[in-house]
Amino acid sequence: MDIFDSAIFIAGAYGAISVGLSAALAKVSPSIGPKLRHAFAGTVPLAALLATRLTEADSVTLYGPDLLAAAGLMTLGVGASVATGRVLGSRRIAHQGEITR
Repeated sequence: MDIFDSAIFIAGAYGAISVGLSAALAKVSPSIGPKLRHAFAGTVPLAALLATRLTEADSVTLYGPDLLAAAGLMTLGVGASVATGRVLGSRRIAHQGEITR
């Protein structure tokens, strides 16, 4: 069984990558607004997933269920990014580096 055939693994990895991207963007570039950050963190992992699929064959055809799964993954990624933004947004970083509420 190929690791990419497991829907649970793909959804978990997609959500984790979205959370990591959202947290990294919020920390490194706070000038990026939340809408752009959520859109970026929710869609970029899909490009990586499709790139791994395209390296397996010379041509790949995406059918309706594939597109519905991609839309579901993007929704999961945006939702994970929004949740990360709410967790990180509720904390304020003090000058000494300690986290305060």
